[in-house]
Amino acid sequence: MQSPEEYEITERVNALVKGLKKRRGYTKKDISQKLGIGLTTFNDYLNGVSSFKLGTLIKFAALCKLTLPDILDDTLEAKKLYLEDLADEAKAGKNTLDFLAFILIVPAVTNVYGIQNLFCILHLLLIFFARKDLSSMCISMIFFSVYIFSELLILPFRQYIYPVSSGFIQNVCAFGINLSLDFLLIHLLKNRVQIVLRLTRGKGYSVLDRNYIDAPVYAILLGFVLIDGLAFIENIVRNLEHFGVDEEFAKQFWKMQFIYDHFEYFKIFLMALIVITLFVGTRIRQRQLRLVLGESRFGMNT
Repeated sequence: MQSPEEYEITERVNALVKGLKKRRGYTKKDISQKLGIGLTTFNDYLNGVSSFKLGTLIKFAALCKLTLPDILDDTLEAKKLYLEDLADEAKAGKNTLDFLAFILIVPAVTNVYGIQNLFCILHLLLIFFARKDLSSMCISMIFFSVYIFSELLILPFRQYIYPVSSGFIQNVCAFGINLSLDFLLIHLLKNRVQIVLRLTRGKGYSVLDRNYIDAPVYAILLGFVLIDGLAFIENIVRNLEHFGVDEEFAKQFWKMQFIYDHFEYFKIFLMALIVITLFVGTRIRQRQLRLVLGESRFGMNT
């Protein structure tokens, strides 16, 4: 059995094992093989049945791109991994709360899925808000529909693929789906006039009115493509060993995770920009419509 001090170190190792699975796609079997020990022995270490040997800890630290003192003394480098992998949900909740408070959206959202649902609701409200402006309402309906579609699309991945997949595969699926949805949004917005005319059998002609928010919305969508594309590429580069690249060479890219670490912030900011742009654009168009109606009535009275 392990002593309290040894058990504390084992807890840190367990956190790092989760990190290796999430960031490198390693399984426990992969790690045990790289450490030169059997899977049963490795599980005994992780479960506190037996104590880690010094040589094994040194090899494990090197595998994590840490030093032995990083694990023994719980240094800042190790804590970064613990915060990322041991308290992932708490980190996402706190950081999301702080960021949303900063951009003055709704500071009650505490996780990624809550954020998605929040913006889905906001777009639903925008649809109602723009109900007298078919062009703006159509844009909000496209975003709302794609958000709903993304939830339905990701559901089988969460239930059947993610639980049995490595972190690398999970990230490939997640970033790949996001990137595909970005292009779907661009395609639907580009062809929304034809879509509306077909659905309304030619009666929704007001959708032909020029909408000045098209340009900023497309610009923000290009931001979505950039962030999701960089996240996808970064995940590939960070896991080159999965593609047969020599591990010694691939190691130098393991800490390339700037987009990964800040992905939520980028996406929340861009989603907030979309909502703000649609709201302001709709208000401007409503004011223009009122002015046109006012001028028409004035002309009729004279």
